[in-house]
Amino acid sequence: MTEALDDHTLQTLYACLQTASPADGSLRWIADRLHRAEADLKAQSTLLRTVLDESPDFILLKDHEGRFLLANQPVAAFYGTTPDGIVGRFDQDFGVPPEMAETMRQNVLAIMASGQTETVLEESRDARTGEINHFRSIKKPFTGPDGLPRILVIAHDITDLQHAQMRVEESERRLQHALEATGDAVWDWHLPSGCLTLSQRWYTLFGYEAAELSGTLDDFWRCVPHEEQADVQRALDDCLADRRAYLHEHRMRCKDGRLLWVQDRGRVVERDAQGQPVRMVGSVGDITQQKRAQDLIWQQANYDTLTGLPNRNMFLTRLQQEMSRSDSTGQSMALLMLDLDNFKEVNDTLGHAWGDVLLQEAAHRLQQCVPGSDLVARLGGDEFTLVLGGIDDPSTVDAVAQAVLSAVTAPFSLGSDQAYVSGSLGITRYPDDGVDDVNGLLKNADQAMYVAKQLGRNRSQHFTPSMQQVAQERMRLISDLRPALDKQQFHLCYQPIIDLASGRICKAEALVRWTHPTRGPVSPAEFIPVVESTGMIHALGSWVFHEAMQQTARWRLHRPQFQVSVNVSPLQFQNNRLDLVGWRRHLALLGLDGHSVVLEITEGLLMEAGSQVLDQLLKLRDAGIQVALDDFGTGYSSLAYLNRFDIDYIKIDRSFVRDLAPDSPELALCEGIVMMAHKLGLKVVAEGIETQAQHALLLAAGCDYGQGYLYARPVVAAEFDQLLDADTAR
Repeated sequence: MTEALDDHTLQTLYACLQTASPADGSLRWIADRLHRAEADLKAQSTLLRTVLDESPDFILLKDHEGRFLLANQPVAAFYGTTPDGIVGRFDQDFGVPPEMAETMRQNVLAIMASGQTETVLEESRDARTGEINHFRSIKKPFTGPDGLPRILVIAHDITDLQHAQMRVEESERRLQHALEATGDAVWDWHLPSGCLTLSQRWYTLFGYEAAELSGTLDDFWRCVPHEEQADVQRALDDCLADRRAYLHEHRMRCKDGRLLWVQDRGRVVERDAQGQPVRMVGSVGDITQQKRAQDLIWQQANYDTLTGLPNRNMFLTRLQQEMSRSDSTGQSMALLMLDLDNFKEVNDTLGHAWGDVLLQEAAHRLQQCVPGSDLVARLGGDEFTLVLGGIDDPSTVDAVAQAVLSAVTAPFSLGSDQAYVSGSLGITRYPDDGVDDVNGLLKNADQAMYVAKQLGRNRSQHFTPSMQQVAQERMRLISDLRPALDKQQFHLCYQPIIDLASGRICKAEALVRWTHPTRGPVSPAEFIPVVESTGMIHALGSWVFHEAMQQTARWRLHRPQFQVSVNVSPLQFQNNRLDLVGWRRHLALLGLDGHSVVLEITEGLLMEAGSQVLDQLLKLRDAGIQVALDDFGTGYSSLAYLNRFDIDYIKIDRSFVRDLAPDSPELALCEGIVMMAHKLGLKVVAEGIETQAQHALLLAAGCDYGQGYLYARPVVAAEFDQLLDADTAR
């Protein structure tokens, strides 16, 4: 009964009992009991107030009209008042916007009317800051002592959580906008339910309608090929376990069966209290074109576009792998390097398009010569390599080499023409040939191929240690030759050419000589091939021409018809490298005409002559520069070339003159050459005349000019001046 009395009533009752008669013990006993009850009630009330005020949540009671009956300290502080000051008032009395306050009042009235406890998300205004805070409120209705409905409200401030959630949502919106701006398909995976939300771009990319899909993760897996699924799942698991971000490239199948390469990426955007993933958001981008471009770049970086064979880059990688395999298995391997002989003639006569067809066919034939596991590669130009692995029987290498040579010597059908080439093949074995790296093996094969060419081409040659020494000497020679021109180590010698009828000097041949700073004079037969093979012939040839013409200008001051012959390498005619314009300008500066010089060319040049060579020979003729065919008779089809090209002189090779004697076959040949040349309007120079008898026989045969040790050895210009002086004094 006392629990229903308020403090004022208890105090009034206690005062009345204290005034009762002392004889009335019962009343005093009642008074003491009431006093103790009051003390207990105050203690309980104080404890309850302390508990309520220390709670971080808002705790309050409202009556049937929505007035505050009780509120703890956090509520009072939020509204800028005290717990006592809030009693009997409405939310609107503390600055809550009227519409918001009325919404809260109607909500508690409705819950009291329903009699059911509810959890409500609501807002209210913080009187201290003026900001709106967000609450999750539990509202429990009950009936008060007066029989009227009341409601207990426990509200938890979720403003910080709400703001954090809003930031997450904003971040997700920005992410989605950014992803959609890239054209990617966006996905949102809710892990507990397995639901998968897809953007419109997804349906467009993979060709599905929304109604065709289930809205679960199955929609994703149905598009991933079975062979890709394990790798994709592993990448997803790593991301979900927070080991790494999800970024994976794989294929996905469209509704029509097409396979697209995609870049699939995402991140976990929500985890539960235990750190387990709840939501994951990401995107799928179509990278099919990028993949195709990457594949094309890789293909072009590793394969020859013309033949489809591995190129130098892939060849070097495979060669290293084969060497490593040989190290581990103990089996040897072989490297074969092939250079096509006479391929340039095909290019020059039939054109580069047909030359390319020949290379394609050659590549196909070479692939037929080796087992499928072995390698055929094109290093560039007309150079191919073959890598043979796992060799137990050395004879298999020779068998492959012979098959290769047979394959390339067989005729090539190029349109209506048939072309013939051959091959020079260098062979080296690993580890048998004493090198331990790729570069050493390549050098061995190249040296062996070089020897095969020197020995006549159309053959194979195994590497031998002596080749290394020859190659090293050649490298030293190349190294010494490069600065030789700048260091003025070259000089010219001149050998007189005699008019056989008069015996007078009328011409001279300019011959280049090299004096090595330590070795002394080096034979032209030794250094000229090196100069040609390294491309130094262009600079040296130009220097020889300019130097010879300066000397010619001095001699023509006293002998106006005097000519000097200059040897020109076939390589100087390649790719229009002959500086005819510069040479003509140099002649003009010296006051010389084209008849001052004769250019000596070889039959080899005419044999391989294409349209470029023919054009340059015609330009020489138009400039008045005469041409002599050197070493006549040592090549092939010489007569046909004489009729085809503008030639002024032919020089009978010394091999025909050496054994010249009355009634000898050599004499008959020389007489035939002279007769034929004169019929064609050409003059003839005989080389290598060393005896008076040879001179007499050639003169009798009608030969025009002679050259050889009988008259003089090649000498420097100062000594040649003395020869001219002696010739004049005769």
